[in-house]
This record gives sequence, C-alpha cells and structure tokens, in this order.
Amino acid sequence: MLTIYGATGYTGRLCAHEAVRCRIPLRIAGRRRDALEALAAELGTPVRVAVADATDPRSLTALAQSSDVLITTVGPYLRLGLQVLEAALAGGSHYLDVSGEVPFLERVHRQQERARDAGIAVCPGFGFDGVPGELLAGIAARELDGPVSSVRVAYAVDGGAPSGGTVRSALGIAARGGAAWIGGALVEEPVGADRWDAPLPGGTRATLSAPLPEAVTVGRSTGADLVRAYVATPAAAALHAVAKPAGALLRGFARTPAWALLERAAGGLPAGPGPGRRARATAAVLARVDGADGAAVAWARMSDPYQLTARIAVDVAARLLDGRIDRAGVLTPSQALAEDAGSFLTSIGVDWGRR
Repeated sequence: MLTIYGATGYTGRLCAHEAVRCRIPLRIAGRRRDALEALAAELGTPVRVAVADATDPRSLTALAQSSDVLITTVGPYLRLGLQVLEAALAGGSHYLDVSGEVPFLERVHRQQERARDAGIAVCPGFGFDGVPGELLAGIAARELDGPVSSVRVAYAVDGGAPSGGTVRSALGIAARGGAAWIGGALVEEPVGADRWDAPLPGGTRATLSAPLPEAVTVGRSTGADLVRAYVATPAAAALHAVAKPAGALLRGFARTPAWALLERAAGGLPAGPGPGRRARATAAVLARVDGADGAAVAWARMSDPYQLTARIAVDVAARLLDGRIDRAGVLTPSQALAEDAGSFLTSIGVDWGRR
C-alpha cells in the first residue's frame, strides 16, 4: 500500500494521478475528508481515503503503521514535515518526501541511525530540485579514477511558474540564506556568494550559488569536500556583487511583522500552473565533478518539472514497494538508485548524457 499524505495539494494531486497511472495500490490522506473523497472520485479508480493531520501525531503514526510506503507532499517541511518523519520511524513505513528545503533535509539526514534501527528507507528531497543534479553528479563521479574533490551542479528553468507551496518554501529558504557543503559538513553562506558561468545544455548560462538539495546530498554520495549548487539567473554579476549585504538585509526583514504578511499573501496564490503552462516549462541541469586526475561532466534536459517530481516520487515508491530498493537508512538519490541512475533518468523522460 502506497499512502500519499497531502494528496489534495498541488504536488500531491499530481503524485496521486501518477500512482493511478502506474497501477499502484493507493491510499490518499489529508486533513479534509470531503476534499479527499472528491479527489478519489476524480481519480476514476478505487482508492482508499484516510484522514490525518500534522498537528495530531497519533493520526500520522496510525497512517504509517498501515502503509508500506508513505509519501508526504505537505510543506513547508521545516514546520510540517518532521512530524511525518517521526510517524514513519515509529510506524515502520518507508518514507519519501519532495522537499527542497536544505535545513529540513539536513535534519532528516541526521536520523541515519534511527532509520537503520527501524529497518526503513528514508528518502528525503526526491523531487525535481534535487534528484537530477544529484544523480548526474554520481554518474560523472564514476567517470573519475580517483577520489572526488569538488562538485558543482547548476539548474536553469525556463517558461515555468511556481505553485503556492513552492513560493512559501522559497520564502523560508530566503529567510535562512544559502548553504554549501564544505569540508564534509553543511555550511551557511549568502545566497549568490559564488558565481559560475555554467556550460549548460543549450548554451553557457550565468548562475549564482543557491541552497538546493545537492548541498546536502552530493557530498554524502560522492565523498567530495566541496559541493555548491547554482541557479541560472539574469543579472548574475550585479546580484553576486551585493549578495552578502542583501542576504543580511533579507534575514533582518524576515524577523519583522511585514514578513508574516508576505507569507500570508503567498498562501493566497493560485495552487500552481495548469497543464498547458507546465508543459511549456523546460529545464537544463549540469554536474561538473573534479578530482586529482581530471574532471567529468554530465548533463540533462527535461520538461514539466512539477510532473517530473511526481514521476520521481512515485517511481521510487514503486521500487520501495517491490524491493528493488532494499537498504535501510536515510538515502540520497544515488544511494537509493545505485547503478540504475542512468536508466532511472531515462525511464522518467529525462534526456541525459556525458561530456
């Protein structure tokens, strides 16, 4: 049984439809039974419905106890995600989320021993922003003969529009600042502290360092001492020049009442882009891995990042259900998929290659 908690949200709904398409036994869960029953009717196939609330740990534990795999799409994760993880650890269910929130992901990865003791796989950050770059870094790292010293991963998205949930998570990320993996640990640094002209598919793009999930996962997967993730952005040179003072001002603003008003306004945004707008969104990803014996590069192109998140989450859930992923602990994408990284990317519709 696969349970999707937060199934009536924007990403949760995409995951539910993907699970039905893949014919996976499904239960949808959330706070409101009426919304869940409406989604169940929309899905057009028998699915189970369960009511659970992140503010009620007992309901979450009961949900996990009766699930084989529990996907949560409820964010912001730093505020609402840890309760679901605790339920999975207590209830013995494999756990998966689609978070892109670096502080949350780091806290989850610290639960390594507890996940192993519980005999479950914990898969945090298994969405579009986190999985392609991490897998590409692993593919490139295997091209080197010796150990990895540094990794840079860059993302460029064109023609997309964020969901309300993504905007709320982005506000939380902006309030906390950037992050990089330095010397085997996650280190805070200003967003945009480093600039890279990344040779992405389709052309070189100016990118700025940003707190993406790869900052948490790639060092654990490859053993690199230094990992930074980047996002393509206009006016990168100007933004890089003011990164440090701008970051300090933004963190100060986040402690004012006006920030709370901004977060409430984000809550009133549309749920997310419709199918047509999603289909027009494209993304390019690049990973460059450096070691003492040289460098290796892997790249990818893809479309519809939100639908890609659903494909990633549901495909990994299917692998947990049928035992293709059979190791316990908190897993990075490369650790979960091991030598299947390339075939996995191809199976979810990603065009990729090496240079």
